[in-house]
Amino acid sequence: MEDVKSLISQGRKVIGMMTIAPEVCSRELIEFLNENGIVVAAGHSNATFREGVEGFRNGIRTTTHLFNAMSQLHHRDPGLPGAVFQTPDVFASIIADGIHVDYSMVSIAKKLLNDRLFLISDAVEENLREAYMHIRREDRFTLPDGTLSGSALTMMKAVENCVRNVSIPLEEALRMASLYPARVMGTSDRGRIETGCRADLVAFDDEFNVQKVCLNGSMI
Repeated sequence: MEDVKSLISQGRKVIGMMTIAPEVCSRELIEFLNENGIVVAAGHSNATFREGVEGFRNGIRTTTHLFNAMSQLHHRDPGLPGAVFQTPDVFASIIADGIHVDYSMVSIAKKLLNDRLFLISDAVEENLREAYMHIRREDRFTLPDGTLSGSALTMMKAVENCVRNVSIPLEEALRMASLYPARVMGTSDRGRIETGCRADLVAFDDEFNVQKVCLNGSMI
């Protein structure tokens, strides 16, 4: 708890979300983060189904990169993914690159979670020094031993993958990249094209190439 309090005090107005492993974090810690306006996510976790459900009851709102770096969906213990599926008000992010998660599993998760599933890139950049290295491969980043360490995915490519490989309608894939993440973060002025919302927009062509970017109403 003292470590978390130190992080929050130094990162106030900077930290918006924190990922924790529910099986090793107390209810008091989760409550502290929520009280300080931090969205709490479950991830990098070996939680059982019951531990996951308990974490969600204690105030965890979402899940970091569903299926990756977490206990697996198994018929004897559904693990953290099963806890997400069975908890109606919990969201989950997913890396839709076809590498971190097979497209068929993205489709299954979408059918189960509907508007609770949203897109993230989990993108990193190459780093060849010090403890945690990212080595650039053709379509991903790995540790020196070949273990996946991050994606080379852009958000636009994630939308395209959902449309072309998961048969998700374009309008819904765009909501997964904008409206649903805004709901998770509790930001009412993002993710929608409406009066009073920030004009953060991209224009793209039929091949999903970004043509124009508008940031807070200004073309850049």
